[in-house]
Amino acid sequence: MTTRDLPIPEASLLKAITEALSQYIVEADPYVLFNGLLETLLELTGSEYGFIGEVFYSEEEKPYIKSYATTNIAWSDETQQLYEETKKNGMVFARLDSLYGAVLTTGQLIISNKPASDSRSGGLPPGHPPLTTFMGIPFFGAGELLGVVGIANRDDGYHQSLANSLSPFLETCGTLIQVYRSNLKKQQLEKKLQQFTEQLSAGTSPIGFGNGYKLILSPPALSQDGHTVLLTPKEMDLLVLLAKNKNQVVYCLALEKYIWKNVIVGESSLRSLVLRLRKKLPDIAIKTVRGFGFMLRVPD
Repeated sequence: MTTRDLPIPEASLLKAITEALSQYIVEADPYVLFNGLLETLLELTGSEYGFIGEVFYSEEEKPYIKSYATTNIAWSDETQQLYEETKKNGMVFARLDSLYGAVLTTGQLIISNKPASDSRSGGLPPGHPPLTTFMGIPFFGAGELLGVVGIANRDDGYHQSLANSLSPFLETCGTLIQVYRSNLKKQQLEKKLQQFTEQLSAGTSPIGFGNGYKLILSPPALSQDGHTVLLTPKEMDLLVLLAKNKNQVVYCLALEKYIWKNVIVGESSLRSLVLRLRKKLPDIAIKTVRGFGFMLRVPD
């Protein structure tokens, strides 16, 4: 086995991964985390430059990469300015007729030790630094293509055994992307909950949802055909949020945060509350949308 074929030392790789995961505890910004990982990867592999990015899809369902870490290879004042403007929000790599594009379209490892004569390469922009060798590696989570790592200009070239030794690194990248997506979804749900709360606070007109039911929001009161229907405070909170968003799915997390405020509860608490409300209001349809939440179905 030549020096060219030697894999990355496992101890060095695990040290880099441990540092990245430890940093995540105090720093959830993917741009900070992945820049640290990229610097370590370039050092371990002896590569000159590279990128780490997440895979997204355009409206036309074409894949592209949004980078969280990119080596500064600016070759002019104009490209330096572009780098400075995009490094905080991520550069976009969208050319499918390129070596990284081959990773996107195939979902497979791409190694090119002679890019200039590689039919998969679409060439380089004018003034771009030389590209002598390239390796693009996809990383996955739950069977889904999550992102791509690209590194370039290793003196000894790239090879399969080197890529294989990077598996723990790629798994870490996938885990960080999944956690980041989960946190982003949570933030979006919290924002939507805030919008729900503001809408509910502003609403004054009764909400009707069939079978003679009318719900007044402030103060909350429910009646059916003019007769008061008694509900517990939590049952009322549940009904208010569902009624305000009738015929729309309200996510479990949004319901839990609205009903129990800052108290963390399990899904069983919400299911039990829904069951009690269904028994008290048998004439209304509270549908379970499995894996998402609940919806108050009201006929048009």
